[in-house]
Amino acid sequence: MSDDPPGGPAALTTRSWSIGALHAAISGVLDECFGSEVWIEGEITKVFTSNAGHTYLTLSDPDADSGRSQQPVLEVTLWKYQAAGIRKRLREAGGAVELADGVRVRVCGSLGTYAPRSQLQLKMTDLDPAFTLGVLGQERARVLEALTREGLLDRNSSVPLGVLPLRVALVTSVGSAAHADTLHELERWGVPFTVLQLHSSTQGQAAPGELVAALRTAERLEADVVLLVRGGGAATDLAAFDDEQLARTIADLRVPVVTGIGHEVDHSIADDVAHTSRKTPTAAAAFVAEHATGTLDRFGELAEAVVVSALGRLDATDLRLQQAAQRLAVRSDRLLTRAAARTDEAWRRVDLGARRRLERVDERLRTLESQRQAVDPAVAMARGWSITRGPGGALVRDPADVEVGAELTTTVAAGVVRSTVTVTSPTTGPGST
Repeated sequence: MSDDPPGGPAALTTRSWSIGALHAAISGVLDECFGSEVWIEGEITKVFTSNAGHTYLTLSDPDADSGRSQQPVLEVTLWKYQAAGIRKRLREAGGAVELADGVRVRVCGSLGTYAPRSQLQLKMTDLDPAFTLGVLGQERARVLEALTREGLLDRNSSVPLGVLPLRVALVTSVGSAAHADTLHELERWGVPFTVLQLHSSTQGQAAPGELVAALRTAERLEADVVLLVRGGGAATDLAAFDDEQLARTIADLRVPVVTGIGHEVDHSIADDVAHTSRKTPTAAAAFVAEHATGTLDRFGELAEAVVVSALGRLDATDLRLQQAAQRLAVRSDRLLTRAAARTDEAWRRVDLGARRRLERVDERLRTLESQRQAVDPAVAMARGWSITRGPGGALVRDPADVEVGAELTTTVAAGVVRSTVTVTSPTTGPGST
Protein backbone atom coordinates (compact mmCIF):
# COMPACT_ATOMS: atom_id res chain seq x y z
CA MET A 1 0.00 0.00 0.00
CA SER A 2 1.34 3.42 -0.98
CA ASP A 3 2.09 5.84 1.78
CA ASP A 4 1.74 8.77 -0.65
CA PRO A 5 -0.79 11.31 0.54
CA PRO A 6 -3.82 12.15 -1.68
CA GLY A 7 -2.77 14.20 -4.66
CA GLY A 8 0.77 12.89 -4.36
CA PRO A 9 2.96 11.32 -7.05
CA ALA A 10 0.57 8.31 -7.56
CA ALA A 11 -2.35 10.61 -8.48
CA LEU A 12 -0.19 12.39 -11.02
CA THR A 13 0.42 9.14 -12.92
CA THR A 14 -3.40 8.14 -13.03
CA ARG A 15 -5.30 9.24 -16.15
CA SER A 16 -8.16 11.73 -15.65
CA TRP A 17 -11.06 12.26 -18.08
CA SER A 18 -12.75 15.39 -19.25
CA ILE A 19 -16.54 15.30 -19.05
CA GLY A 20 -16.89 15.41 -22.82
CA ALA A 21 -14.30 12.67 -23.29
CA LEU A 22 -16.06 10.53 -20.69
CA HIS A 23 -19.41 10.84 -22.47
CA ALA A 24 -17.74 10.09 -25.80
CA ALA A 25 -16.13 7.00 -24.31
CA ILE A 26 -19.40 5.80 -22.80
CA SER A 27 -21.17 6.32 -26.15
CA GLY A 28 -18.41 4.30 -27.80
CA VAL A 29 -18.88 1.48 -25.29
CA LEU A 30 -22.62 1.53 -25.88
CA ASP A 31 -22.09 1.40 -29.62
CA GLU A 32 -19.66 -1.49 -29.24
CA CYS A 33 -22.04 -3.43 -26.94
CA PHE A 34 -25.34 -2.76 -28.72
CA GLY A 35 -24.32 -1.90 -32.24
CA SER A 36 -25.30 1.12 -34.23
CA GLU A 37 -29.02 0.42 -33.64
CA VAL A 38 -30.98 -1.40 -30.96
CA TRP A 39 -34.68 -2.23 -30.57
CA ILE A 40 -36.29 -1.22 -27.27
CA GLU A 41 -39.76 -2.13 -25.93
CA GLY A 42 -41.51 0.13 -23.46
CA GLU A 43 -44.59 2.15 -22.57
CA ILE A 44 -44.76 5.86 -23.31
CA THR A 45 -45.21 7.79 -20.08
CA LYS A 46 -44.50 11.25 -21.46
CA VAL A 47 -44.45 12.74 -24.94
CA PHE A 48 -43.55 16.27 -25.98
CA THR A 49 -43.07 17.93 -29.36
CA SER A 50 -41.00 21.09 -29.44
CA ASN A 51 -41.68 24.16 -31.54
CA ALA A 52 -38.88 23.00 -33.83
CA GLY A 53 -40.78 19.77 -34.54
CA HIS A 54 -38.58 17.41 -32.53
CA THR A 55 -40.36 14.81 -30.40
CA TYR A 56 -39.17 13.70 -26.98
CA LEU A 57 -40.47 10.52 -25.35
CA THR A 58 -40.02 8.92 -21.97
CA LEU A 59 -40.30 5.12 -21.99
CA SER A 60 -40.77 2.90 -18.94
CA ASP A 61 -41.16 -0.82 -18.36
CA PRO A 62 -44.92 -1.53 -18.36
CA ASP A 63 -44.47 -4.64 -16.21
CA ALA A 64 -42.11 -3.06 -13.66
CA ASP A 65 -43.00 -3.18 -9.96
CA SER A 66 -45.48 -0.34 -9.50
CA GLY A 67 -44.53 -0.11 -5.83
CA ARG A 68 -41.03 1.05 -6.59
CA SER A 69 -40.42 4.72 -5.89
CA GLN A 70 -38.05 5.02 -8.86
CA GLN A 71 -39.11 3.38 -12.11
CA PRO A 72 -36.48 2.65 -14.76
CA VAL A 73 -36.98 4.98 -17.70
CA LEU A 74 -35.28 5.75 -20.98
CA GLU A 75 -35.34 9.12 -22.69
CA VAL A 76 -35.93 8.96 -26.44
CA THR A 77 -35.33 11.71 -28.97
CA LEU A 78 -36.99 11.69 -32.38
CA TRP A 79 -35.56 14.36 -34.63
CA LYS A 80 -37.91 16.17 -36.97
CA TYR A 81 -36.36 14.74 -40.14
CA GLN A 82 -36.64 11.19 -38.73
CA ALA A 83 -40.24 11.79 -37.59
CA ALA A 84 -41.34 12.60 -41.14
CA GLY A 85 -40.17 9.21 -42.38
CA ILE A 86 -41.80 7.37 -39.47
CA ARG A 87 -45.11 9.17 -40.00
CA LYS A 88 -44.99 8.13 -43.65
CA ARG A 89 -44.50 4.50 -42.64
CA LEU A 90 -47.41 4.74 -40.22
CA ARG A 91 -49.65 6.19 -42.92
CA GLU A 92 -48.68 3.35 -45.22
CA ALA A 93 -49.56 0.94 -42.39
CA GLY A 94 -53.02 2.48 -42.10
CA GLY A 95 -52.19 5.15 -39.54
CA ALA A 96 -53.05 2.74 -36.73
CA VAL A 97 -50.38 3.89 -34.22
CA GLU A 98 -49.87 7.29 -32.62
CA LEU A 99 -47.22 8.28 -30.11
CA ALA A 100 -49.21 9.04 -26.95
CA ASP A 101 -49.16 8.41 -23.23
CA GLY A 102 -49.89 4.82 -22.29
CA VAL A 103 -49.04 3.35 -25.70
CA ARG A 104 -46.66 0.38 -25.69
CA VAL A 105 -44.11 0.64 -28.49
CA ARG A 106 -41.10 -1.10 -29.98
CA VAL A 107 -38.68 1.52 -31.25
CA CYS A 108 -35.30 1.39 -32.91
CA GLY A 109 -32.41 3.80 -32.54
CA SER A 110 -28.86 4.38 -31.44
CA LEU A 111 -27.92 4.50 -27.76
CA GLY A 112 -25.74 7.28 -26.47
CA THR A 113 -25.48 9.86 -23.75
CA TYR A 114 -26.85 13.35 -23.64
CA ALA A 115 -23.97 15.21 -22.08
CA PRO A 116 -25.79 18.42 -21.01
CA ARG A 117 -28.00 16.36 -18.72
CA SER A 118 -25.67 13.43 -18.15
CA GLN A 119 -28.35 10.96 -19.16
CA LEU A 120 -28.73 7.91 -21.35
CA GLN A 121 -30.84 8.47 -24.43
CA LEU A 122 -32.00 6.70 -27.55
CA LYS A 123 -31.99 8.58 -30.82
CA MET A 124 -35.02 7.03 -32.47
CA THR A 125 -34.91 6.03 -36.13
CA ASP A 126 -37.78 3.57 -36.55
CA LEU A 127 -40.94 2.17 -34.96
CA ASP A 128 -42.65 -1.23 -35.26
CA PRO A 129 -46.43 -0.61 -35.55
CA ALA A 130 -47.14 -4.35 -35.64
CA PHE A 131 -45.79 -4.70 -32.09
CA THR A 132 -48.14 -2.04 -30.70
CA LEU A 133 -51.13 -3.43 -32.56
CA GLY A 134 -50.26 -6.92 -31.37
CA VAL A 135 -50.16 -5.78 -27.74
CA LEU A 136 -53.51 -4.02 -28.17
CA GLY A 137 -54.98 -7.10 -29.82
CA GLN A 138 -53.80 -9.41 -27.07
CA GLU A 139 -55.21 -7.18 -24.37
CA ARG A 140 -58.49 -6.83 -26.23
CA ALA A 141 -58.79 -10.61 -26.59
CA ARG A 142 -58.13 -11.07 -22.88
CA VAL A 143 -60.78 -8.52 -21.86
CA LEU A 144 -63.36 -9.91 -24.26
CA GLU A 145 -62.77 -13.43 -23.00
CA ALA A 146 -63.26 -12.30 -19.40
CA LEU A 147 -66.42 -10.34 -20.20
CA THR A 148 -67.86 -13.24 -22.17
CA ARG A 149 -67.07 -15.71 -19.40
CA GLU A 150 -68.86 -13.52 -16.85
CA GLY A 151 -71.89 -12.91 -19.10
CA LEU A 152 -71.38 -9.14 -19.26
CA LEU A 153 -71.49 -8.54 -23.01
CA ASP A 154 -75.31 -8.53 -23.16
CA ARG A 155 -76.08 -7.01 -19.77
CA ASN A 156 -76.50 -3.38 -20.88
CA SER A 157 -78.45 -4.41 -23.97
CA SER A 158 -81.05 -5.93 -21.62
CA VAL A 159 -81.70 -2.49 -20.09
CA PRO A 160 -84.85 -1.23 -21.88
CA LEU A 161 -84.55 1.90 -23.99
CA GLY A 162 -87.42 4.15 -22.93
CA VAL A 163 -90.36 4.80 -25.24
CA LEU A 164 -89.45 8.49 -25.42
CA PRO A 165 -85.80 9.07 -24.35
CA LEU A 166 -85.64 12.86 -24.16
CA ARG A 167 -83.04 13.21 -21.38
CA VAL A 168 -79.77 12.43 -23.18
CA ALA A 169 -76.36 12.28 -21.49
CA LEU A 170 -73.63 13.09 -24.02
CA VAL A 171 -70.28 11.70 -22.84
CA THR A 172 -67.39 12.92 -25.00
CA SER A 173 -64.64 15.50 -25.21
CA VAL A 174 -66.61 18.76 -25.12
CA GLY A 175 -65.49 21.03 -27.94
CA SER A 176 -64.38 18.19 -30.20
CA ALA A 177 -65.72 17.52 -33.69
CA ALA A 178 -67.59 14.49 -32.33
CA HIS A 179 -69.25 16.71 -29.73
CA ALA A 180 -70.34 19.24 -32.36
CA ASP A 181 -71.53 16.59 -34.83
CA THR A 182 -73.64 14.85 -32.18
CA LEU A 183 -75.32 18.05 -31.00
CA HIS A 184 -76.00 19.11 -34.59
CA GLU A 185 -77.62 15.75 -35.40
CA LEU A 186 -79.83 15.84 -32.30
CA GLU A 187 -80.96 19.38 -33.11
CA ARG A 188 -81.60 18.52 -36.76
CA TRP A 189 -84.47 16.16 -35.87
CA GLY A 190 -86.41 18.84 -34.04
CA VAL A 191 -87.02 16.65 -30.97
CA PRO A 192 -87.10 18.56 -27.63
CA PHE A 193 -84.10 16.76 -26.12
CA THR A 194 -82.50 17.80 -22.85
CA VAL A 195 -78.78 17.17 -23.42
CA LEU A 196 -76.53 16.66 -20.39
CA GLN A 197 -73.03 17.41 -21.70
CA LEU A 198 -70.48 15.45 -19.64
CA HIS A 199 -66.87 16.16 -20.56
CA SER A 200 -64.17 13.48 -20.59
CA SER A 201 -60.90 13.03 -22.39
CA THR A 202 -61.20 10.26 -24.97
CA GLN A 203 -57.60 9.22 -25.38
CA GLY A 204 -54.51 8.90 -23.23
CA GLN A 205 -53.89 7.35 -19.84
CA ALA A 206 -56.47 9.46 -18.00
CA ALA A 207 -59.29 8.77 -20.47
CA PRO A 208 -60.65 5.45 -19.08
CA GLY A 209 -61.02 6.83 -15.56
CA GLU A 210 -62.67 10.04 -16.77
CA LEU A 211 -65.05 8.12 -19.02
CA VAL A 212 -66.06 5.85 -16.13
CA ALA A 213 -66.71 8.89 -13.90
CA ALA A 214 -68.82 10.57 -16.62
CA LEU A 215 -70.94 7.44 -17.09
CA ARG A 216 -71.58 7.19 -13.36
CA THR A 217 -72.60 10.86 -13.35
CA ALA A 218 -75.05 10.23 -16.19
CA GLU A 219 -76.61 7.45 -14.13
CA ARG A 220 -76.92 9.69 -11.06
CA LEU A 221 -78.54 12.42 -13.18
CA GLU A 222 -81.17 9.87 -14.26
CA ALA A 223 -80.53 10.17 -17.97
CA ASP A 224 -82.85 8.20 -20.28
CA VAL A 225 -79.96 7.21 -22.54
CA VAL A 226 -76.20 7.78 -22.77
CA LEU A 227 -74.44 8.72 -26.00
CA LEU A 228 -70.77 7.69 -25.69
CA VAL A 229 -69.02 9.12 -28.76
CA ARG A 230 -65.61 9.93 -30.18
CA GLY A 231 -64.31 10.79 -33.63
CA GLY A 232 -61.95 8.60 -35.61
CA GLY A 233 -58.25 8.15 -35.03
CA ALA A 234 -55.44 5.67 -34.82
CA ALA A 235 -55.94 2.38 -32.99
CA THR A 236 -53.85 3.75 -30.14
CA ASP A 237 -56.08 6.84 -29.95
CA LEU A 238 -59.13 4.61 -29.47
CA ALA A 239 -57.45 2.28 -26.96
CA ALA A 240 -59.31 3.87 -24.03
CA PHE A 241 -62.53 2.33 -25.33
CA ASP A 242 -61.01 -1.15 -25.00
CA ASP A 243 -60.34 -0.59 -21.30
CA GLU A 244 -61.66 -3.37 -19.06
CA GLN A 245 -62.93 -1.10 -16.29
CA LEU A 246 -64.81 1.05 -18.80
CA ALA A 247 -66.40 -2.07 -20.31
CA ARG A 248 -67.49 -3.33 -16.90
CA THR A 249 -68.95 0.06 -16.04
CA ILE A 250 -71.02 0.11 -19.23
CA ALA A 251 -72.24 -3.44 -18.53
CA ASP A 252 -73.34 -2.54 -14.99
CA LEU A 253 -74.95 0.80 -15.90
CA ARG A 254 -78.72 1.03 -15.30
CA VAL A 255 -79.00 3.35 -18.31
CA PRO A 256 -78.79 2.10 -21.93
CA VAL A 257 -75.55 3.19 -23.61
CA VAL A 258 -75.39 3.95 -27.34
CA THR A 259 -71.87 4.19 -28.75
CA GLY A 260 -70.55 5.99 -31.80
CA ILE A 261 -66.79 5.58 -31.68
CA GLY A 262 -64.48 6.35 -34.60
CA HIS A 263 -65.24 5.83 -38.26
CA GLU A 264 -66.85 3.05 -40.29
CA VAL A 265 -63.96 0.60 -39.88
CA ASP A 266 -63.37 1.16 -36.15
CA HIS A 267 -64.68 -1.18 -33.47
CA SER A 268 -64.02 -1.30 -29.74
CA ILE A 269 -64.92 -3.38 -26.71
CA ALA A 270 -67.19 -0.52 -25.61
CA ASP A 271 -69.20 -1.19 -28.79
CA ASP A 272 -69.46 -4.88 -27.90
CA VAL A 273 -70.74 -4.30 -24.38
CA ALA A 274 -73.04 -1.31 -25.09
CA HIS A 275 -76.81 -1.49 -25.55
CA THR A 276 -76.47 -0.36 -29.17
CA SER A 277 -73.45 0.59 -31.28
CA ARG A 278 -73.31 2.70 -34.39
CA LYS A 279 -70.33 3.43 -36.64
CA THR A 280 -70.00 7.17 -36.02
CA PRO A 281 -71.10 9.83 -33.49
CA THR A 282 -73.60 11.18 -36.02
CA ALA A 283 -75.10 7.73 -36.58
CA ALA A 284 -75.40 7.16 -32.83
CA ALA A 285 -77.24 10.47 -32.38
CA ALA A 286 -79.48 9.66 -35.35
CA PHE A 287 -80.40 6.32 -33.76
CA VAL A 288 -81.63 8.00 -30.58
CA ALA A 289 -83.40 10.80 -32.48
CA GLU A 290 -85.09 8.35 -34.85
CA HIS A 291 -86.32 6.27 -31.92
CA ALA A 292 -87.80 9.34 -30.22
CA THR A 293 -89.29 10.64 -33.47
CA GLY A 294 -90.98 7.30 -34.14
CA THR A 295 -92.59 7.48 -30.72
CA LEU A 296 -93.75 11.06 -31.27
CA ASP A 297 -95.19 10.07 -34.66
CA ARG A 298 -97.12 7.24 -33.02
CA PHE A 299 -98.39 9.66 -30.38
CA GLY A 300 -99.53 11.97 -33.17
CA GLU A 301 -101.36 9.16 -34.92
CA LEU A 302 -103.07 8.17 -31.69
CA ALA A 303 -104.00 11.76 -30.98
CA GLU A 304 -105.46 12.09 -34.47
CA ALA A 305 -107.46 8.92 -33.94
CA VAL A 306 -108.73 10.30 -30.65
CA VAL A 307 -109.75 13.53 -32.38
CA VAL A 308 -111.61 11.66 -35.12
CA SER A 309 -113.35 9.48 -32.55
CA ALA A 310 -114.19 12.50 -30.41
CA LEU A 311 -115.61 14.37 -33.37
CA GLY A 312 -117.73 11.39 -34.32
CA ARG A 313 -119.05 11.14 -30.81
CA LEU A 314 -119.59 14.87 -30.74
CA ASP A 315 -121.63 14.72 -33.94
CA ALA A 316 -123.73 11.94 -32.47
CA THR A 317 -124.13 13.91 -29.27
CA ASP A 318 -125.10 16.95 -31.28
CA LEU A 319 -127.82 15.00 -33.03
CA ARG A 320 -129.11 13.62 -29.76
CA LEU A 321 -129.11 17.10 -28.24
CA GLN A 322 -131.10 18.48 -31.19
CA GLN A 323 -133.67 15.71 -30.78
CA ALA A 324 -133.76 16.26 -27.05
CA ALA A 325 -134.29 19.98 -27.62
CA GLN A 326 -137.55 19.23 -29.42
CA ARG A 327 -138.85 17.39 -26.35
CA LEU A 328 -137.43 19.57 -23.57
CA ALA A 329 -140.59 21.68 -23.43
CA VAL A 330 -142.58 18.71 -22.11
CA ARG A 331 -139.89 16.81 -20.23
CA SER A 332 -138.81 17.01 -16.65
CA ASP A 333 -135.87 18.76 -15.07
CA ARG A 334 -134.17 15.36 -14.72
CA LEU A 335 -133.95 14.94 -18.48
CA LEU A 336 -132.41 18.39 -18.70
CA THR A 337 -129.85 17.44 -16.05
CA ARG A 338 -128.97 14.23 -17.90
CA ALA A 339 -128.59 16.11 -21.16
CA ALA A 340 -126.30 18.62 -19.42
CA ALA A 341 -124.27 15.74 -17.99
CA ARG A 342 -123.83 14.23 -21.45
CA THR A 343 -122.72 17.64 -22.70
CA ASP A 344 -120.21 17.91 -19.86
CA GLU A 345 -118.92 14.39 -20.56
CA ALA A 346 -118.54 15.20 -24.23
CA TRP A 347 -116.58 18.30 -23.27
CA ARG A 348 -114.32 16.28 -20.96
CA ARG A 349 -113.50 13.74 -23.69
CA VAL A 350 -112.83 16.48 -26.21
CA ASP A 351 -110.65 18.36 -23.72
CA LEU A 352 -108.52 15.26 -23.01
CA GLY A 353 -108.25 13.72 -26.45
CA ALA A 354 -108.60 16.58 -28.93
CA ARG A 355 -106.55 19.52 -27.67
CA ARG A 356 -105.42 20.26 -31.21
CA ARG A 357 -109.05 20.81 -32.21
CA LEU A 358 -109.95 22.70 -29.04
CA GLU A 359 -111.02 25.90 -30.73
CA ARG A 360 -113.26 24.03 -33.15
CA VAL A 361 -114.85 21.91 -30.44
CA ASP A 362 -115.28 24.93 -28.18
CA GLU A 363 -117.17 26.74 -30.92
CA ARG A 364 -119.46 23.76 -31.44
CA LEU A 365 -120.19 23.49 -27.71
CA ARG A 366 -121.11 27.14 -27.58
CA THR A 367 -123.58 26.48 -30.39
CA LEU A 368 -125.07 23.55 -28.51
CA GLU A 369 -125.36 25.67 -25.38
CA SER A 370 -127.31 28.25 -27.37
CA GLN A 371 -129.67 25.52 -28.60
CA ARG A 372 -130.12 24.24 -25.06
CA GLN A 373 -131.00 27.72 -23.83
CA ALA A 374 -133.48 28.05 -26.68
CA VAL A 375 -135.52 25.17 -25.28
CA ASP A 376 -135.08 26.06 -21.60
CA PRO A 377 -138.51 25.83 -19.78
CA ALA A 378 -138.03 29.32 -18.41
CA VAL A 379 -137.67 30.63 -21.95
CA ALA A 380 -140.70 28.62 -23.05
CA MET A 381 -142.78 30.04 -20.19
CA ALA A 382 -141.66 33.52 -21.18
CA ARG A 383 -143.32 32.82 -24.54
CA GLY A 384 -146.60 31.85 -22.85
CA TRP A 385 -146.14 28.26 -21.86
CA SER A 386 -147.00 27.14 -18.35
CA ILE A 387 -146.54 24.13 -16.06
CA THR A 388 -149.52 22.82 -14.05
CA ARG A 389 -149.16 20.58 -11.02
CA GLY A 390 -151.92 18.76 -9.16
CA PRO A 391 -152.21 17.89 -5.49
CA GLY A 392 -148.90 16.63 -4.17
CA GLY A 393 -146.97 18.50 -6.88
CA ALA A 394 -147.37 15.91 -9.67
CA LEU A 395 -147.33 17.27 -13.22
CA VAL A 396 -150.70 17.35 -14.97
CA ARG A 397 -150.42 15.92 -18.47
CA ASP A 398 -153.91 14.50 -18.91
CA PRO A 399 -157.37 15.61 -17.68
CA ALA A 400 -157.67 12.17 -16.18
CA ASP A 401 -154.79 12.99 -13.83
CA VAL A 402 -157.11 15.24 -11.72
CA GLU A 403 -160.61 15.12 -10.31
CA VAL A 404 -163.26 17.77 -10.15
CA GLY A 405 -162.62 19.89 -7.10
CA ALA A 406 -158.91 19.29 -7.07
CA GLU A 407 -156.66 22.29 -6.45
CA LEU A 408 -154.15 23.05 -9.21
CA THR A 409 -150.99 25.15 -9.15
CA THR A 410 -149.97 26.65 -12.50
CA THR A 411 -146.52 28.19 -12.92
CA VAL A 412 -146.21 30.90 -15.55
CA ALA A 413 -143.34 33.21 -16.41
CA ALA A 414 -144.40 35.93 -14.00
CA GLY A 415 -145.55 33.79 -11.06
CA VAL A 416 -148.02 31.16 -9.86
CA VAL A 417 -151.77 30.79 -10.44
CA ARG A 418 -153.88 28.59 -8.15
CA SER A 419 -157.22 27.19 -9.38
CA THR A 420 -159.86 24.56 -8.64
CA VAL A 421 -161.05 21.96 -11.19
CA THR A 422 -164.70 22.36 -12.08
CA VAL A 423 -164.80 20.15 -15.13
CA THR A 424 -162.38 17.88 -17.09
CA SER A 425 -162.52 17.26 -20.80
CA PRO A 426 -160.10 15.09 -22.81
CA THR A 427 -158.78 16.31 -26.15
CA THR A 428 -160.58 14.48 -28.94
CA GLY A 429 -158.57 15.76 -31.88
CA PRO A 430 -156.85 18.72 -33.44
CA GLY A 431 -158.48 21.94 -32.45
CA SER A 432 -160.52 20.37 -29.62
CA THR A 433 -161.03 22.49 -26.48
